Amino acid sequence: MQFSKLLLLLLCWISLQPVFGADLINDSSTMDQVRIGINQIYNCDFDAAENTLVYLRKSYPSHPVTSFFEGLIYYWKYYPLIPGNPGAVEFEEVMEETWQRSRLLKEDGNETEGVFFELMSRAFIVMYYADNGHSSRAISHLGKIYRDIMASFDLQNQFNEFFFITGLYNYYREAYPEAHPVYKPAAVFFRKGDKTRGIEMLKFAAEETDFLHVEAALFLSLIYINYENKIDSAVLYASKLHQNYPGNRYFLSKYAEMLLVDKQYKAALDPILHLMSADDYNKMKGTIFMGIYEEKKMNNAEKSRIYYEEGLRLAEAFDERANYIKAYAFIGLSRYFLDKGDDKQARAYKKKAKNAADYAYIFSD
Repeated sequence: MQFSKLLLLLLCWISLQPVFGADLINDSSTMDQVRIGINQIYNCDFDAAENTLVYLRKSYPSHPVTSFFEGLIYYWKYYPLIPGNPGAVEFEEVMEETWQRSRLLKEDGNETEGVFFELMSRAFIVMYYADNGHSSRAISHLGKIYRDIMASFDLQNQFNEFFFITGLYNYYREAYPEAHPVYKPAAVFFRKGDKTRGIEMLKFAAEETDFLHVEAALFLSLIYINYENKIDSAVLYASKLHQNYPGNRYFLSKYAEMLLVDKQYKAALDPILHLMSADDYNKMKGTIFMGIYEEKKMNNAEKSRIYYEEGLRLAEAFDERANYIKAYAFIGLSRYFLDKGDDKQARAYKKKAKNAADYAYIFSD
């Protein structure tokens, strides 16, 4: 009788191993399924991605991978995710569940997976708060995020996903204070980075990671346009994202934007028209981009003004989530009134543009 009980306990313990997920990163079949599911999420094929979620719920029901994967579905299914709108509460709940589960993994001795999933779930929550103008709610997460980033440097050779994290840190630790000198005094308290090494690591992550290959490619595009002034490279990565994930309208909008910045106006027209026939958020983007097209390609100042003003009207529904795109309309209207000799209006719109976004390429002629 005692032997049978012992055997039963042993069998139960063996069956529970996938629950705690000590071998997730070495479970090649599951990681293959995760990569497929991640690609489906980023392509906005949510019905297909739900099949991976069902698989994870059966195989790793208490592991943070399952709640994190579910959080990614909410994030992209209801993009742009806005507090009070569908999906927002659920997103916050499953991301909090993810870092709570991650703590249990750490306590159980699985530092690698515990650090990764706690860091990424908190990072997505912070990004969600920041995008919606609630940066104060993100403050409580920052210390824990920095702690896990530092741990990532010791863990990156055990799990390729960490190369995205350490690559981002290496690059932005140096690039951000260079672009914003006011932060240089504070930067001395943080571990030094290496911009060249950071880009190399992000390129590696864009090819070799399962969870973060898409985010790595996206950040490379943003880095090349924001900091490196390499527009061709920014267009290249934006193009790859759109080609690989044609169902993702955010990637379509980034591709259209990069083409406009690169003055490829003819190539940008088709993506712009697709945006204008999409949902209200992307229609807003497409309308403002059409203003740029009319101004820069067609030299039609009056039409461009109409599109800029209509885009700003559509943007009212999206509050902080529209600021970045609104900056294009504001600076376009500033140019319009400057050409009309109305310096007061031109200065007012330029100020609005600066308050909405501070990326130099938005203000280039």
